[in-house]
Amino acid sequence: MEASVRGDESAMRALLHADIEVVEADSLPYGGVHCGADAFIALIRRVFTTWQDTQMSVQSVVAEGDKVVILATMTGRGRETGVAFRVPIAEVWLLRDNKIYRVTPYYFDTKLLCDVAAGEH
Repeated sequence: MEASVRGDESAMRALLHADIEVVEADSLPYGGVHCGADAFIALIRRVFTTWQDTQMSVQSVVAEGDKVVILATMTGRGRETGVAFRVPIAEVWLLRDNKIYRVTPYYFDTKLLCDVAAGEH
């Protein structure tokens, strides 16, 4: 997460499995399934061009075997709208070969994020 916020591409790539897959809610501006390290990097860029002043505050991390669950709060502002948001998020990470293989974020309120991005909140 820290490498993503910093935009540190080489640090991100070092953590990613060659077959990394991120599954974002279809309703989000960057929704869908993103496969491969290049798609992961493009997704991170898209997220940080949709939002500005983005912060992830991690409350807890639970790991068991090849699964990691991160509970956090995401804050920021819509880049186009300037509207602030704060939304709880859970991310489920699956590891393979000690690298991040799959990430599935669960946002508490995707409608809020879509409204902020569109200027409707």
